[in-house]
Amino acid sequence: MMMKKRLLALGMAGVMAFSLAGCGSGNGSAGTEGGAKTESKTEAEAGTENGTAGGGGEKVKLTFYDWSDEQSYLDPAVAAYNAQSDVAEVEVVYFPPTEYADKILASFSSGVEFDVLGVNGIAPYGDYQNKKTIQDITSYVEQSGLDTSVYGQVFEECNQEGIFGLPYRQAVWLLFINEELFEKAGLDVPTEQLTWNEYRELAKKLTKDKTYGGLVGMDNFVYMQQMGGSVMDEDTTIIRENLELWKALHEDGSHVPFEEKLEMGQNVGSLFTTAPAETVAMFQNGTWGVAAYNLKYESGEMPFKYKVMPMPIPEGSRDYTAPCSMNFLSVSKTSKYPAEAYDFIQWMCTHDGAKIIAENSTLTAYNDDEIKDIYLKAAEQSDDTLAKIVFSENNAIDTKYHPKYAEVETILKEEMELYMVGEQDIDTTMKNFESRRADVIN
Repeated sequence: MMMKKRLLALGMAGVMAFSLAGCGSGNGSAGTEGGAKTESKTEAEAGTENGTAGGGGEKVKLTFYDWSDEQSYLDPAVAAYNAQSDVAEVEVVYFPPTEYADKILASFSSGVEFDVLGVNGIAPYGDYQNKKTIQDITSYVEQSGLDTSVYGQVFEECNQEGIFGLPYRQAVWLLFINEELFEKAGLDVPTEQLTWNEYRELAKKLTKDKTYGGLVGMDNFVYMQQMGGSVMDEDTTIIRENLELWKALHEDGSHVPFEEKLEMGQNVGSLFTTAPAETVAMFQNGTWGVAAYNLKYESGEMPFKYKVMPMPIPEGSRDYTAPCSMNFLSVSKTSKYPAEAYDFIQWMCTHDGAKIIAENSTLTAYNDDEIKDIYLKAAEQSDDTLAKIVFSENNAIDTKYHPKYAEVETILKEEMELYMVGEQDIDTTMKNFESRRADVIN
């Protein structure tokens, strides 16, 4: 589906009293012509004050907070926006990904003025809404004529009480493969989806000579998500089964020990390009890895060519069922320029912005036939496996929208770690989780 129409003539006098010329895809200026250079800074270089709208048609200066893993595709997209916009000039401030959530909350608490923020998934999106740290942009969306049905049912579920952001990219979980280790073991890389039992047996075959069959990546609850479960479920049977599966993968020696994973940190995706990549055959990560790994392979930082295969699925599940999520752009509660911020967000989250993000091997939330073709070409995969994974209608949302979801998920991760390292058994783990969860949600 396409948008009903691009930004309409101004109808909110006094609220959107600025020019919206150049928004939407009809202006033909989504590229980087004019030698535009993205204004971006690291945390150390960034100031804390917004620019102000000057006289004589000067642009408003907007400050955009995001995490540094996004820089490879945000920089060219923001540069293109700045080149064609008569409304705003956007400056990006990047924080380390492991510190980003804390930095955002600290900025909100201290009243730092900034305008736009990247929201890393549905759980924090609900949390920010619950804490009233992001602004309701429903009136701007309605005035612009944007048809939000293009973002699908997940978007509708996340915005029951108003619209608090638009999604600029999505992620689908898949397995990244070290082809050299498969060749060394004399095994072909599967192109069809395996069950978890089949995956486990394959991992065992790949585990030898100090090589591990797999590494459990950032997402600890894939099985639960594929089964339609949630950390908020009253019946915790699926949660238990998920933890027992992860424990089995580590106890049979086919995966990097969980203790080593903890030492790497939760964001172990970036480490797959170097150590321990050369000793891991299959690594679980999101589609953002496509862009990162392509760049690092081309630069020589990644010492091997990767391939992709689908995530394993539970017995009886539909083919190509993988966890998926959305990342949003929202307006900070401290922004003095919400209308101008929406102008930027709408551009980024529709055809023009999506085109540039897709050109940088990143899966967009907005999709049409052209965007899909651009993405698959940029991803540089030799067959149609990636297309089957990312565009599957069977993919399952990785979190259920709930204002307490993030807090409850943190509790489960804490209890899971104690279980995985052998400090408590599964019964104790589930009992502790259920008790602590009740304290949070009651």
